Amino acid sequence: MRLVLAAVVTGVGLQFTAGAFAPTDSVNGSAQGASFLREEDYRVARIGYRIGIAGARYCPELYPLTGLLLHHLGEYAEADRAEAIALYHLDRGPGVLAVVEGSPAAAAGLVAGDVVIAVNDQPWPSSSATATRAPDAARRAVEATEHALEQQLRRGPARLRILRDGRERTISLESIGGCPARVRLARSKQVNAFANRGYAIMTTAMLDFTNNDDEIAIILGHEIAHNVLHHPETLKAEGVPTKGLGRRLGANRVRVRATEDAADRLGLKLSWAAGYDLSAAIPYWRRYQARFGAPPGFLSTHPSLGQREKAIADFIAETGGVRANPGMPAAPGSEKPQ
Repeated sequence: MRLVLAAVVTGVGLQFTAGAFAPTDSVNGSAQGASFLREEDYRVARIGYRIGIAGARYCPELYPLTGLLLHHLGEYAEADRAEAIALYHLDRGPGVLAVVEGSPAAAAGLVAGDVVIAVNDQPWPSSSATATRAPDAARRAVEATEHALEQQLRRGPARLRILRDGRERTISLESIGGCPARVRLARSKQVNAFANRGYAIMTTAMLDFTNNDDEIAIILGHEIAHNVLHHPETLKAEGVPTKGLGRRLGANRVRVRATEDAADRLGLKLSWAAGYDLSAAIPYWRRYQARFGAPPGFLSTHPSLGQREKAIADFIAETGGVRANPGMPAAPGSEKPQ
């Protein structure tokens, strides 16, 4: 049976296959190692975490990074929630979907399959109640619970009560201040990536379209940059449509294009700072345009292929290389989120 996640945003379906969700400890199985239920989600989480840590110098508002990726009952389709509860106990709270190696979550001893049932002695809001809402309302409620955890982490280490193998235990989770690298992988046949309500979201079809981690980093860096620069909120406040022809016309197109130019510039910095190879960007954009084409210039909200190639070449020339040395991530607690 396929477990089908409800939409992260309207129109983007997420699907998890139950058989692929057997908990897997990778790397060396130590407390600092990676752990995941699905390798695709872990891969995106790891790249996002690396960008968030290394790019902190470019992000004025620091966000508490933990290397933890959760999944929630409210994200699953109604028909599959009973199985999600049976497999992952998601009626008790959100489950740990992935843990990035070397992260505060790994140092705390969290592993895939754990369930978070309380934070600082406050029970997690009812997962079953959240799941009964309409898909978009459920997703907003899920995001609110994750933001509540972030607020606790901004004050210092959070005391988590977790469920593992039918037994409760308490752990202390720290965080590292970095860029707001809230990443999600959406199960969808649409080759797409976008920023929405503070999350950088990539579809599985887009993940399949990429050739390597460097290309994934270019894409995620761009979407994280949108969130750093608060572009979705700014465009909404200006009344710019989120989709449709109206977004591509007149002053709306100019506003959207300005945000895309800015996200390209900052996204390159973020990916470069994390040590990813920017020379991968030009082949990626050439392949993307050859596959999907581009609208006429007067309707385009994104830079042209030639403009992107020039911007990438200029950035590489300015920095003196296609990648920076990311160094080692800071120790947990060495940088505090604001």
